Amino acid sequence: MKTIRTVLVDDHHVLREAVAAMLDAEPDISVVGQSGDAAGGIALVLETRPDVVVMDLKMPGQSGLSAIAEIGKALPATGIVVFTMYDNAAYVWETMNAGARGYLLKSASKPDLLRAVRAVASGAGYLQAEVTMPLLKRLAHDARSADARRGLSLREMQVLEYLAEGKSNKLIARTLSITEETVKSHLKNLYDKLGAADRAHAVAIALRQRLIE
Repeated sequence: MKTIRTVLVDDHHVLREAVAAMLDAEPDISVVGQSGDAAGGIALVLETRPDVVVMDLKMPGQSGLSAIAEIGKALPATGIVVFTMYDNAAYVWETMNAGARGYLLKSASKPDLLRAVRAVASGAGYLQAEVTMPLLKRLAHDARSADARRGLSLREMQVLEYLAEGKSNKLIARTLSITEETVKSHLKNLYDKLGAADRAHAVAIALRQRLIE
């Protein structure tokens, strides 16, 4: 039976030791190193080249997120399980984009943690049930935003951005070298596509859907 060599990176010493003891008690898992910060964790991972890294996100100094990206670039075969208290879908999204393969809350059960480590070691991914629904909602929201962006023409997007800056129709027309009547036409199309009642409503919808920053 192949042993899953694991490194723990977490600044909570007592929790880290408890997790290490829990994992080491399994016949197929061995903790080969621990670190209390991201920079030390990166160095330890590069030295030991483990199968799995169990890493917190918020630590003193360098963040876990940037450490995930560094480890993924240097050792793409090493699977990373994020082990955190944050159940925000944005964190799940960002960590997965950075290269993590698993996401687990610190409130997770022992079986959840073991499943995550084993799944990631086998090349699969693992999302704890509690974070799956928020992530799916985030994906659906992003898909709707993408659809909305595709529904707007480039000129309409430009007009929308100038609206957000508080520019008048006259100033928008001058900036884009078009007539005020054309600006009004673009605004009408924008309102129709976004379901907005007026300028302020259009900007509010666009900001909420992240069509503009």
